Amino acid sequence: MIIPGRLRALVVDDNSYARAISAMSLRKLGLGEIVEAEGGAEAILQLLGAPFDLVLMDWYMPDVNGAGVMQVLRDPRMGAPMAVPVILMTAYASRDNLARARDLGVNEILSKPFTTEQLGSALAKVLAPQAPDQAVFL
Repeated sequence: MIIPGRLRALVVDDNSYARAISAMSLRKLGLGEIVEAEGGAEAILQLLGAPFDLVLMDWYMPDVNGAGVMQVLRDPRMGAPMAVPVILMTAYASRDNLARARDLGVNEILSKPFTTEQLGSALAKVLAPQAPDQAVFL
């Protein structure tokens, strides 16, 4: 899969190893700029500070969890960041967690651990409809 390098992603996870693996996978897929956040509060600040084309986020984090970030992010008062596609990554893919994530506006869900190929498929789903001029090739 080839993704235009001008796309900007935010990777949010309290586990530094998970952030590093996720960022490495995004780089392999061709993303140009990857910003990392250690938790939900930092993610919200990043989203308010600069535009992102994608958020790849963990569900369980100690400060503000994925549900809390989604509640803020999908609030109409957020303006443009409200429309950013979100891929949730979780090791706890219970039926209740998945339903809640979807209800809060998560676009795609990946169960940890996931492969670069699985991440690429999720990216194709969330980026293709919103960016027809930025083709995603499989």
